[in-house]
Amino acid sequence: MFLGAMFPGGLVGVALLLGRLAAAAVLVLVLRGFAQDAPWAVFPIIVLAASLAAGLLTRCAAACCAALVMVGAARADGAVSAILALNALHVVGLALTGGGAYSLDARLFGRRVIRLDD
Repeated sequence: MFLGAMFPGGLVGVALLLGRLAAAAVLVLVLRGFAQDAPWAVFPIIVLAASLAAGLLTRCAAACCAALVMVGAARADGAVSAILALNALHVVGLALTGGGAYSLDARLFGRRVIRLDD
């Protein structure tokens, strides 16, 4: 059962926007490690980061982002690994809350007013 607003606005919406932008930035940082080993993965990761930043299919994009960040954390060493793992928790929280009012999800799938005219 979902207990919050589907696309919260105001300061909560701004916080979700900032969270999406931060998650996309972390994904781009993880991209550096993938670019050397698997150059074919660069384009899909950039598309995923852009989708996350814009708030398009936010829950799915955040879940994919969390998985990629955890793979990056497993490949990193020392403090970088711990920081990436903590960022993966942030992205899981974003996957659970959704994109907020300032996202393409809200524009495409938001509440609609249905008028029944006689």
